[in-house]
Amino acid sequence: MSPGPWAKKPARLPDEPPLFLHELIADAPPGARVLDAGCGPGSWRYADRPDLEVVGLDIKFPPGPPPGAPHVSVLRADLAKLPLRDESFELTICHYVLEHVTQLEPCCAELARVTRQGGTLYLSVPRAASFDDRLYRFAGYFAKYAMGKFQKRIEHQQRFDLEKVLRLFEARGFVAESLAHVPAGFSWMNDPRTKRLQGPFTGAVATLQRLTGIDLAKDANFVLTFRKTGAAARGPRTPPRLRRVTHVCRECGEHAVLDPPEPLPANWICPWCGKPNPLGGQR
Repeated sequence: MSPGPWAKKPARLPDEPPLFLHELIADAPPGARVLDAGCGPGSWRYADRPDLEVVGLDIKFPPGPPPGAPHVSVLRADLAKLPLRDESFELTICHYVLEHVTQLEPCCAELARVTRQGGTLYLSVPRAASFDDRLYRFAGYFAKYAMGKFQKRIEHQQRFDLEKVLRLFEARGFVAESLAHVPAGFSWMNDPRTKRLQGPFTGAVATLQRLTGIDLAKDANFVLTFRKTGAAARGPRTPPRLRRVTHVCRECGEHAVLDPPEPLPANWICPWCGKPNPLGGQR
């Protein structure tokens, strides 16, 4: 099924720095060292760039570690105490990880320490005031207390707003270069335990927006890139370049920009994976 001309991948102007994971990986020079901090099964397809030296690191690996390859090293370690040398990486990736950590400040300090001077730090985190983050945390508390799973860990340990994220890394010698306010795709519901609820739920969210204009997916996440300068920020802040994202695919979790026609179609087709998603009101 074709996505149509109004559902597109995010555009990048010639003078814009890379922001999204696929842009950063595509732009990395051959031989660059890349850290995937909190990698899980891998934050991207490592096989797409066999000319990079990739280190995948996590404290646990559900549903399993990234696939092995000659250019990939996989470590099991705590993000708050990385067994890595100072300034080891040209590109450091931390993709929806910091909300899960118990010790936020040490983890941020370690991300800063291992990133090379002039290197790039990619960061994505949920916005604590968003409906999506509140729903995720509610689901965790419900499972723990209402369902009697008292040994369950509440996954979202940290709460973020944009100012907090910027201050955490500006104080450690970084300057924010690029930013996107990313809506929820509710792709975390791809978990086998919640997959059967995902379709009806996202359909209901889209219907609510059509009927009332209430957008429960709006501004759910921050995606940023920082450049390491080595000096703590002083004086007025230069705002990062803002990139446009209007929707996130519930199936693959990738970003899209939609400019739908009138009357609004019932669905939009992801330009990345080709899967349909319910469409709420235009924003």
